[in-house]
Amino acid sequence: MAAGTGGFAAELLDRTWDDVVVGGGSAGSVLAARLSQEPGRRVLLVEAGTDPAPQSGPPGSPVLTGANWDHTASVGDTEPGAGRQYPYLVGKVLGGSSAVNGAIALRGLPADFDGWAAAGCAGWSWADVLPYFRGLEADADYGDSALHGGHGPLPVRRPAPERLSKAAAAFLAGCRAAGIPDRPDLNDGGTGAGPIPGNLAGRHRVSAADAYLEPARERPNLAVADRAEVTRVLVTGGRVTGVELLRDGRVHQVRAGQVTLCAGAIGSPLVLQRSGIGAAARSAALGLPVTADLPGVGGNLIDHPMVPVWSAAAPGVCADDDPWHEAMARIATTGDLPDVNLLLVANVRGAAIPGIGAVLGSDAGISVGALLLAPRSRGTVELTDADPKAAPAIRLRLATDEDDLRRLMNGVRAAWRVVRSAPFAPMAARTFLWTERMVEDDTLLRRAVANFVTPTWHAAGTARMGPAGDDGAVVDERLRVYGVTGLRVADASVMPSIVRAPTNLTCIMLAERAAGWMR
Repeated sequence: MAAGTGGFAAELLDRTWDDVVVGGGSAGSVLAARLSQEPGRRVLLVEAGTDPAPQSGPPGSPVLTGANWDHTASVGDTEPGAGRQYPYLVGKVLGGSSAVNGAIALRGLPADFDGWAAAGCAGWSWADVLPYFRGLEADADYGDSALHGGHGPLPVRRPAPERLSKAAAAFLAGCRAAGIPDRPDLNDGGTGAGPIPGNLAGRHRVSAADAYLEPARERPNLAVADRAEVTRVLVTGGRVTGVELLRDGRVHQVRAGQVTLCAGAIGSPLVLQRSGIGAAARSAALGLPVTADLPGVGGNLIDHPMVPVWSAAAPGVCADDDPWHEAMARIATTGDLPDVNLLLVANVRGAAIPGIGAVLGSDAGISVGALLLAPRSRGTVELTDADPKAAPAIRLRLATDEDDLRRLMNGVRAAWRVVRSAPFAPMAARTFLWTERMVEDDTLLRRAVANFVTPTWHAAGTARMGPAGDDGAVVDERLRVYGVTGLRVADASVMPSIVRAPTNLTCIMLAERAAGWMR
């Protein structure tokens, strides 16, 4: 069955596949397409969501309904299900989160990958990964150079200065007024404010599935099974033999020589845990077999915490088709390395963002958010029951580390300076919740940051990479799961620490590297 037929067919169950790739998101679409370049290699891509993906409204506006795993997460330092709860939406559709996100095409910074290498993950330094970032992009602004690529599968482009919306132009002017320098290319790794590079073609987001999988759809050795949820990996004698999946309420088993989990930093650890791969005591408590005792599975959950400063847009500021994401600033509030993004989100309508719809009413919303780039706080994602239908327990623990809290306070103060700057202030009819007194008073600001911090749905780190002998490591430097032959994880789960950018481009890079090792 070729991928072009898009769906599940009974004969898929009777075949033995060389590779089963679980999850058709930013990494899985890339990996399946690359592996199937070998004509004799039989590749099955299994996606729990639908094929094809939906399109959104204005460029860069995320799809928040109908194409997501509708998880719920505990935000602060409370037990799962207690304290402040927040919707935790990750893509459940072919293309995964790359098909529903804000189409921001930012790389991690050189220091991120050099940090991975220094932590014992050989082959993951900036010098090692840069060729893959160059190879994946077709940068319309910078083309082929030492830093950029001009002929890769994924289009990358920035809005021209003369085409910026009123809000974006005012934001960049406000950054200059606040002493933040211009940075025309935010993918060069430096600090400053500039236009956001996006994976867009005209008005439309280009997902990993669009860029990589679509050109491969008619290969006879590649199949896509959509609306099929993998519940566990099948392992015999320490070697993977296939996967078990659910579709239309029926359980199926599919045989495979190799399995690679690309279900994301929430989905992949849950599949591992249901397979008995995780902390042995937890597996036993849930009545699961102990396949591999890897206590790091589901730990080390990282997300970029953000504290937004929301305003109602002044009349005439937001046009109906203005993009959400056009401009941002990357700043260093402590030390030399960038630690905060100031992210403009403009032209938000209705209830698109949890918690703000009721406040905005019929107004268009504008936010300048302080987003922490290298958080130290860590959370967990765990099974609550062996039943695949049971909701997971996601505990984010955002801003529970004292250093995270302090740097977010610095970031909010920087965002406030931009919001109140002479160029940007006229964009807002009124600003909600925040006042000058709150921002200036340490006690009030600390409390406000803890109360208003939100996730950005950039989950990472829950099956992290590390050297042999590292008790918390789940995969080695080539993404092979310790203790199970033929099983890999290749998605944001494997990141030892989160990159200082949205995770999408880094996940594509991870999959490109994994494909090279597997071919």
